[in-house]
Amino acid sequence: MKKIVGGILGLLAAILICAYVVVSIHYGSHFYPDTTINDEDFSNADQIAVSVKLMMQMQDYRLQVSGRDVNTYENTELFEITAQDVDLTTVIEDTDIQALLKAQKSWLWPVAIWGSHVHELQGRVVIDESKLKTLLEQQEVFKEENVIKPVDAYLDGYSEVEKSFVLVPEVRGTQVDMDAVQESVCQAVLQGQARVDLDEQGCYVEPSVTIADADLQQNVNQANKWLETQITYDWNGGEVVLDGQQIKEWVVLKNGKITLDEDAVAEFVKENSKEYDTYGKNRIFHTTMGYDLSLPSGAFGWLTDREAEVKALMQLIENGTVGNREPEYASKGPWKGVNDIGNTYVEADMTHQHLYLYQRGEIVLETDFVSGNMSNGCATPEGVFGLTYKTTNAILRGADYVTPVTYWMPFHGNYGMHDATWRDTFGGDIYLTDGSHGCLNLPLDKAGEIYEYMTEGFPIICYYYPPGVLPEEIPEVVDDED
Repeated sequence: MKKIVGGILGLLAAILICAYVVVSIHYGSHFYPDTTINDEDFSNADQIAVSVKLMMQMQDYRLQVSGRDVNTYENTELFEITAQDVDLTTVIEDTDIQALLKAQKSWLWPVAIWGSHVHELQGRVVIDESKLKTLLEQQEVFKEENVIKPVDAYLDGYSEVEKSFVLVPEVRGTQVDMDAVQESVCQAVLQGQARVDLDEQGCYVEPSVTIADADLQQNVNQANKWLETQITYDWNGGEVVLDGQQIKEWVVLKNGKITLDEDAVAEFVKENSKEYDTYGKNRIFHTTMGYDLSLPSGAFGWLTDREAEVKALMQLIENGTVGNREPEYASKGPWKGVNDIGNTYVEADMTHQHLYLYQRGEIVLETDFVSGNMSNGCATPEGVFGLTYKTTNAILRGADYVTPVTYWMPFHGNYGMHDATWRDTFGGDIYLTDGSHGCLNLPLDKAGEIYEYMTEGFPIICYYYPPGVLPEEIPEVVDDED
């Protein structure tokens, strides 16, 4: 009995061993149950079945290519690429499948068959890159007539609505770098990706300057600061208001950058100086005798220092200055306005050889004088002048004279007022044939009094009455009693 039982057990053991060996041999060439490769079920499949199925797997491959919509620039699906479009094939090496089979260790099948086995086996993907290039070039979204090229953000002109200079945002556009597109799409196909986003891959040609550009922001902010400028000028008594409405016309775009047109600023200064300067302009002077004469002016009156004022004004605009201002002057008159002579001056009536000194509209001194000799071309020039300076105990020198004087008051080059102690009489017709070298000769005491009133720039008006202004003298009729 024991022999029978022993024989049966031995037989069962032999059967089990044979079964183990047979199954081990089977799983040496077949995959275990519940085995997936590349998400495909290959339970109990042999090498040939795996190879064929994996090679066929890529035939259904599709790649969705997304990018910018031509109208909204939002991300959207642009087109699809199939395996057939690019002759996609997968080369699975037998050695790779054999390596997987070997790795599963068939002699462990009694344990292994109860678990799951997941493998990735990409193999070698091959496409026709020339067909891919042609396919991409034929896409409607990449054709030149459908492409929107990128545009840099830029500074626009002045906006009447915004009351400021404005920035125009960049246009991202839909223009792509075809080399980058082909590279990104090719890699996506070779890696078996289901989707590729051209925007994420950096395939689009981007604008080089965006609205966030620091230089652009700084430039427009500077220009708008200029517009904050508001300067109220007192231009020789005339009010001139400079504000953003004027300044916006002086802002120009050069190479995408806003600059302040210095020539326009200079023109502003020039026009206002021409309007309000009196230096060198003829003046209408109302004489003591009640006549209005048009007289030239010498170094007298208001004269804007244009160069200095342009420089100063440019800086004021740069700073967005608000306030009151007088322009830079090269010369100032004693009184503001067109009649900058004021009511304090010396009036020398050379026709009548008589001088008046006015203070605040009142005559405070009168005297006769002798002006330049008319017979030898030494006539005293007429015009409106300002005292250059004054000094005492001066020596006057000329080509044929050296003359000491007590009071010297020049007003036009070497022409001036001074005492003439060598003369006994003044006024009348002396100047016609025995006048001075061009100065106004005064009595010593009168010269001293006038000297005390004089300050630098003090107005001195010299004139001759032109023919036809004064009424003709009517000869006195004397009755002859004889």
